[in-house]
Amino acid sequence: MNDHRILALAALTTFGLVAAACGGSEEATEPPTATATTATAPSENPTPTVAPTVAPTAAATPVRTTPAPVATPVVTESAVDTSAASSPIGVPEPAPKLVDLVLPDGSPFELASLQGENLLLFFGYTHCPDVCPQTLGEIFGVFEALPETQAVFVSVDPERDTPEFLEEWTAYLPDSLQAVTGSPGAIRRAADNYGVKYARVETTSTAGYTMSHTADIYLIDADGRYLLAYPFGTLAAEVVEDLEILNAS
Repeated sequence: MNDHRILALAALTTFGLVAAACGGSEEATEPPTATATTATAPSENPTPTVAPTVAPTAAATPVRTTPAPVATPVVTESAVDTSAASSPIGVPEPAPKLVDLVLPDGSPFELASLQGENLLLFFGYTHCPDVCPQTLGEIFGVFEALPETQAVFVSVDPERDTPEFLEEWTAYLPDSLQAVTGSPGAIRRAADNYGVKYARVETTSTAGYTMSHTADIYLIDADGRYLLAYPFGTLAAEVVEDLEILNAS
């Protein structure tokens, strides 16, 4: 596990904030232009003629002092920078709310309903060809190691991810995962609360369009406090290590 994540979690324990028991406008604003960053590492040759393709190991993100995370670069399916490290936010505060979202059965979703267990929160969409399935695979890996962990999948594609569709989609998924959706305005407010950026991208494929989106996983502890943001590509084993530290504190 990265040293800075260990130090961040240790610092939270020192502050006594890791327990042993552990809005935006109604109209959605114009989505941001989808962009993606690609990091490259210097070659051993000081004057390379071809840009290297291996991403460097990024330094730890500076500790933030506000509960809402700073927005990270939007990712588009295959163009993802996986070099970043998980980002501690400093002294944790209550996780930003998810307001006016609904479960597949149409009932209102309350983030507080999952308080009492550590929670992983992820924004994505069901028709995602690669980024979301890979991220969900790692979340399922966390479930295998720590079955008590909960997860929430917030769709950024309300046009296709209706409650009815999500009910079919989740029918054979682990019960520990809850998928939620809502109106475009409600989803935009929820995403803004977590610094998540997303945008519709028209394509010539049979799907018609894709969604570029921030692909972080957000860790919320059993007391409902937002602790860490894991970048796309973080392995289940790394998340499990952090959760075991929380459970042992």
